[in-house]
Amino acid sequence: MLTIATQILGIFVIIGIGVFATRQKWFSQDFSTQLSLLLIRVFYPCLLFSSILRKYTLNQLAEQWVLPAGAAGIILIGWSVGWLAKRTLVRHIKAPTRRAFHFTCTMNNYSFVPIMIIAGTPLGEEGIAMVALTTIASDTLMWTLAFRTFTGKKLNLKTLPSMLLRPPILALLLAISCLVVFHFFAITPETLTSCQFTKVMLNTLYTYLGNATIPASALVCGMRLGQLRLTGLFTYPQLVVTTLRMIVIPAIILTLLYILPLTDAQRFVFGVIALMPGAMVSVSMAEVYGGDIPFISAMILNTHALCIITVPIGLWLLGSC
Repeated sequence: MLTIATQILGIFVIIGIGVFATRQKWFSQDFSTQLSLLLIRVFYPCLLFSSILRKYTLNQLAEQWVLPAGAAGIILIGWSVGWLAKRTLVRHIKAPTRRAFHFTCTMNNYSFVPIMIIAGTPLGEEGIAMVALTTIASDTLMWTLAFRTFTGKKLNLKTLPSMLLRPPILALLLAISCLVVFHFFAITPETLTSCQFTKVMLNTLYTYLGNATIPASALVCGMRLGQLRLTGLFTYPQLVVTTLRMIVIPAIILTLLYILPLTDAQRFVFGVIALMPGAMVSVSMAEVYGGDIPFISAMILNTHALCIITVPIGLWLLGSC
């Protein structure tokens, strides 16, 4: 528990630097946007691509089908809890806020923050590769089920491919395609790294570009937090959504993780994902699709602050079961 708490504290130090620098106006909003684009289009895809190639063969990848399946299960549990709460606990609030409420219960930070935490644990690169596989399901549900939950609109099948086929998903598809080719030519991760050229290329993608994902994502998170207004933090809907997102939903998932026949590594990865705070992307979605920005901003601040306490406790409980 102390190791995880220390790891989270280190992450929040970088986030705090981003918050402070933004409040001091060292960074403009344009810089935050450009760094975010660099993160999504370069650093993160390089990390996903190289992690998969360095850690899996096609057969090993197929054996990890439980990772995207489990990620889908986590999201569906959150969606179900949010749907029930939306119709009972907060049915009196306005429609945009109810949709944001339901979306928060459905989606959390399923990629960047888990990677930041897991990278500093004994799982290391293997854990990063495992998180990468969960994003196949998470990204798909993010831009289908969760998108409809947030906007209240029907999905546009014409624009759906462009929403799904973003650089991280394309990097995963490219990595899987490479594994298919390697399978027929009997190329393994050991074979790849035994060749000096491919070893250097993979190490370059992972070490120099992929590893930039962690500090860059923490800084982006901090800069976005620094741009939020500190209003409406302790209203009734905020207390309810924060309690559900950070305590109730994780408790349900952790209980299931204890029951289900999973490996220790899978259980840990799912536990980290389940305990994560609200999705930072909801701020951008609110700006684009007309969501309740004050409510979402307060939710982001509340859930990120609370996760400093709930994540170490949750993982300690999971490990002690």
